[in-house]
Amino acid sequence: MLLPVVSVLFLAGCAVTAPELDRSELTEDISVQGIDLPESEMPRPSGELTLEEAIHQAIWRNPRMQQAYAKLDLTAADVVEASQFSNPSLSLSVMNPEGGGGNDYGVGLAWGISGLLMRSSRQEMAQSHWESTRLQLAEGLVALASDTERAWYDAVAARQRTKVQRLQTRAADLGARLGERFYDAGNIPDLERAKLRIRAAEARLKLEDARQREREARLRLAHLMGLPGEVHDWELPKELPLPLDTVEDRQALVDQAQEQRLDLRAMDHALEGLTEGVALVRRYRWMGDIEPGLEFEREGDGTRLWGGGISFTLPIFNQNQAGIARAEARLSDGEARRDTLVHAITDDVHQRFERLAHHRARFEVLRDDLLPAREVKLQRLQERVNFMFDDVFALLDGKQEELADWQTAVAALGDYWQARAALAHSVAGELPGGEPGRAGYLETSGLEHEPAAMDHGTRGGMDHGEGHEGHSDMDGGDDDTPEHSDDGHGGHH
Repeated sequence: MLLPVVSVLFLAGCAVTAPELDRSELTEDISVQGIDLPESEMPRPSGELTLEEAIHQAIWRNPRMQQAYAKLDLTAADVVEASQFSNPSLSLSVMNPEGGGGNDYGVGLAWGISGLLMRSSRQEMAQSHWESTRLQLAEGLVALASDTERAWYDAVAARQRTKVQRLQTRAADLGARLGERFYDAGNIPDLERAKLRIRAAEARLKLEDARQREREARLRLAHLMGLPGEVHDWELPKELPLPLDTVEDRQALVDQAQEQRLDLRAMDHALEGLTEGVALVRRYRWMGDIEPGLEFEREGDGTRLWGGGISFTLPIFNQNQAGIARAEARLSDGEARRDTLVHAITDDVHQRFERLAHHRARFEVLRDDLLPAREVKLQRLQERVNFMFDDVFALLDGKQEELADWQTAVAALGDYWQARAALAHSVAGELPGGEPGRAGYLETSGLEHEPAAMDHGTRGGMDHGEGHEGHSDMDGGDDDTPEHSDDGHGGHH
């Protein structure tokens, strides 16, 4: 009879509070990738937006992180629920005897105590689930930081590509304007004039495409920072950093990923809970619900009866075979999902390692071979135009080709940095090589400098006395209009 009362007193002293997120643990989880949690509310960005500031903005403002925190709070509530048991049930009865006499009154108090025996195991399962969710939250922070880093590099690359495309478009426009003057003077046919106009129009279309890519890249970055549409109060660096040291040991990266990936650690905690669940079901497969109780009755003649009882399920037809099968199936599914995740992580590291090496190799060919060759070609063209072996249009064509290759180099470098950020996320750690910028930057500001002036320049086969040379300004200034020489020997730049 005392068992329900003792149970009530015992459980009242065993209340469990919801676990709280330890900020130091979360900071430690994400610090392996060089990510720091912002200490206080982040002001909205202004001025030049650094990579670190962009990541902090995303961690502080992005709604998907608030959802992750809310999910962790729900899991904490599950830990509390696992420590609690169903409330006792109170039964009341009134019996009216036939033939007269006083009514019989009854009061009963019963409580199922099966949960008391399974309380510890249920708490361990709920705690494992909470730890798994906490690691999922940390992985979400790391993934968001990686997405933001890639978006930041994409936006910087888009800005630098737009700058180079603007110069290429200016060169094409200069060629078209100069062609109009030659055409008006009768020195080029209508077909060549049309070709120059087509090339200028195509360059303007490419510039509009580059500007749209830049706008889209900035909008995506603003979205990740939790500031959708707010792209006018901050600026980005003008140039991308050059590649860092080569990442060579692929297998070491695979081993690092399998050791440090937070989603894999979260899966391990989830498997601990599933393993405990199988043990719990097997341990108590014979036990149904057990309900001890107290009863009090007062009969019609005033007699009072006190007593107690217990009820439990007899496992005759059902020994919880279905529950055992479900628990084992969940465990098998969890183990298979872990193996799938390990395979996916391994493949992801290999794929991103190859992608990083590919983009690095492309950029090195462009920087070390193609761009220097373009520069030499442009210098020789300059000399040939000076000595009237070629015309100024050949020089403008060469300049446009060089600028197109510079655009390709900027794109390849942007792809390199995005691939490096993706690989760092895959291996759950920083890659060797140091901080971005240590090796310098891809400088494109020199492309706007005015080359040396030419001594002479005429259209091939054109008589010097006709006096229809053009002067094309390639210095990136505001005045793109080719100037006309009065003496028939206008300098070409």
